[in-house]
Amino acid sequence: MLPLQIQRRLANPSKLERDFMNFLELANAPVDQSKTIAESVLYDAKLVTGQSRVSFFTGEFDPALSNLEGSYIRPSSEHFLIYGIIGYFTPKGIEGTDVGNKKFKWTKGFNSSDINEDQSPGSPFQYFNVSVTVNSVQLLKNVPSQDFDSEVKISSESGGLLLNQPILWQGETQLELTITTADPSLTFPGVPGEEEFFIRFDLLGLQLI
Repeated sequence: MLPLQIQRRLANPSKLERDFMNFLELANAPVDQSKTIAESVLYDAKLVTGQSRVSFFTGEFDPALSNLEGSYIRPSSEHFLIYGIIGYFTPKGIEGTDVGNKKFKWTKGFNSSDINEDQSPGSPFQYFNVSVTVNSVQLLKNVPSQDFDSEVKISSESGGLLLNQPILWQGETQLELTITTADPSLTFPGVPGEEEFFIRFDLLGLQLI
């Protein structure tokens, strides 16, 4: 379900369409008049154990970890306006998770005691940064992971970040969401081949379909 703020926008479709079309016009994005505007969620997940920097929605495409259709590059007419981002994690060994078959039981947010028993200061899961670029233009820079568990939540649960300024992901362009540990000497927890952590990000917004 989309956050309440977006649902309210959907309640006024004529204004919604105007706002969306204004974004496309400002970006000089080509518009296929046969397309319609619909709410949408696009997600991607990656293995993060042992790494200090991981990029999503780019690199080798795995259909078991993403709901995009065959590629991270979408058709030229399928523009996507992102209003919010939700983050999840899952470690190997949790009931309902089968890493080998890419089946996971996701937990929202990054400050849960399920991640690190000691919750030690500087834990990479608690303190990492999130950035977003579209066609090499940085549109979101070093947002702390704690912001995904702030008082301003995208739903009644933790894990969400509502963007003050929506991000337009045009068709046939490359979006990259990158996470980096606050201390580059630290890596995301887990033991490769034994206890492996995955992170997933959902992009929430409106799309021409």
